[in-house]
Amino acid sequence: MAIYTRTGDAGTTALFSGQRVSKTHPRVETYGTLDELNASLSLCACAVQADGVKAFLDAVQLQIFWFSAELASENDAPTAGQRYISTEEIDALEQAIDRAMAQVDDVHSFILPGRGEPASRLHFARTLARRAERRLVELSEQVKVRQVLLRYINRLSDCLYALARLEDHLTHQQHIINEVATRYRAAAGHPSERSPMSLSFHELHQLVRAASERAEALGVPVVISVVDASGIGMLTWRMPDALLVSSELAPKKAWTAVAMKSATHQLSTAVQPGSPLYGLEAQMAGKVVTFGGGFPLWRDGNIIGGLGISGGSVEQDMDIAQAAIAAVKMGNNQ
Repeated sequence: MAIYTRTGDAGTTALFSGQRVSKTHPRVETYGTLDELNASLSLCACAVQADGVKAFLDAVQLQIFWFSAELASENDAPTAGQRYISTEEIDALEQAIDRAMAQVDDVHSFILPGRGEPASRLHFARTLARRAERRLVELSEQVKVRQVLLRYINRLSDCLYALARLEDHLTHQQHIINEVATRYRAAAGHPSERSPMSLSFHELHQLVRAASERAEALGVPVVISVVDASGIGMLTWRMPDALLVSSELAPKKAWTAVAMKSATHQLSTAVQPGSPLYGLEAQMAGKVVTFGGGFPLWRDGNIIGGLGISGGSVEQDMDIAQAAIAAVKMGNNQ
């Protein structure tokens, strides 16, 4: 089916009434500007980030169709089956304005239009809404225009400004997050640039997460401690309600595992009377722990740190530590 009719080749177009007028007629200029605005809003809807704004803009686009249809008709009263803009739509615009402005800081001066694409598109749509308003005012000086239409288009431009401010705010927040993440990655180094003999932040996070998940499954609140290959503490985290003494024991277990290159439960027999390490605990002034819950962390045959768990029984502490080590796929050479 052809979309061309050739009826407008002479520079005229038909209103809903069938009357042909110039394409520069104020009525045509007004709903033509609304058409530009509607096309612009479709671009906005594709870019916005704020919750619910896309659905809101979709509804506004439909309302602009009603608006344009009314202007293309010379009837003052709604016809059967035709939707008209009402105070209900204006109320929805005002509510959207209030929601958006509640999330941004107050400003007391003019602002540059948009620091990000979503806000820039909304600001452009705002200028089209203002132009449509000017065209509507011009038209109202020649023909009767419902006052609610003038109120709606004025409020719509305010609404687009508020939404642009909100999108600007969200874009700025995301920029800060990205900048912090970039600086962190630069400071931490790319995984390929880090020493393979050290624990990464990601591995630390995985160890603690896996250990706490296993502890929760067992119903045992524990303290989780990780040291580096030199025995220096990297992280200690106490789950709610964990025993206070565990805050002392977990780091000692992690340190012992590194210092002795052995899981702590394997030292228990070696420190008994007559065994090679008898008296070690006394010599180390209690710094060495010789019961289960401490494990060295190995990579490619080298110790890269130690993990200490304390809070449950010896068996539970060992279970939690081994579950964490398995979750990060890190061997313990035991």
